[in-house]
Amino acid sequence: MGNILVADVGGTKLATALFNQNQQLVIKRDVPSDVSNREALYQCLIDSFKILCLEKQISFNEVSKVCIGVPGIVDIQKGLAVYQNNIPWSNFPIYERLFEIFAHAQIMIDNDVNMATWGEYNARGFSKETMIYVTLSTGISCCTVVNGEFLRGTGLSGEIGFNIVGKNGETLEESVAGPAIEKLGRTLLGNSEIRLKDMMELYYKGDPIIDKILQQLIYCMVKQLHQMILMLDPHSIVLGGGFFNHHPKIIEQIKEKIQQRLLNTPFEGKEQIIGSSIHKSDAGLYGAALK
Repeated sequence: MGNILVADVGGTKLATALFNQNQQLVIKRDVPSDVSNREALYQCLIDSFKILCLEKQISFNEVSKVCIGVPGIVDIQKGLAVYQNNIPWSNFPIYERLFEIFAHAQIMIDNDVNMATWGEYNARGFSKETMIYVTLSTGISCCTVVNGEFLRGTGLSGEIGFNIVGKNGETLEESVAGPAIEKLGRTLLGNSEIRLKDMMELYYKGDPIIDKILQQLIYCMVKQLHQMILMLDPHSIVLGGGFFNHHPKIIEQIKEKIQQRLLNTPFEGKEQIIGSSIHKSDAGLYGAALK
């Protein structure tokens, strides 16, 4: 006993891992998420668990904990994946379904951003500190931990993507998320096929159009993080998710801009609390194992 199975369920990728009783990573695997229907995605999850256990020659009966991170709104008390916009698990009874297989094990479910936040919180050795984890990829959201507890509000805490940052009512997500940057880049470059990855390659080559687009992203993020610092004065702000994990140069530019904003204020120097993810794309897996 003592083995831990964890999963980070996404609309594109399903990441699963096996941890030992000491919460050390033993093996992990990534597979494309089968989002054709809710049962297909669930079977994709179970099949991935089976392969992990088979490779390490353990049975499901030797698993003491199963912990799943799911996007969107999660009812942790009822074990329901309530709402998501990228996987077909609306009101899906994930706890109940897992209990059919792992009745002997502790089963936990939470929002995927919360899981990643917990992984980063523990990676820093925190226990009483206040930390904000911001994830930016196809969307943007955040999670805050205060004194070792998630700041959940009434259920929608951290949905900063709805924050108004533009003069014409544009939201943060409409201004900085991957699809928004990609859409703007395609328009300005006159290339309807170019992807964000290709745009970032142009950025590092000094393309002035892409630089202008990303300066807008940096401006919006600076505005958001500045508000967070003033409101919560946290010990740490971690910038994670696919975009920040791959582009630490953007994080440094954000810090430089915030440094300028905080000069000659009581918060001067607080830009140093901003940093990149330690576990990168595996943050959710580590967080799930440590829950």
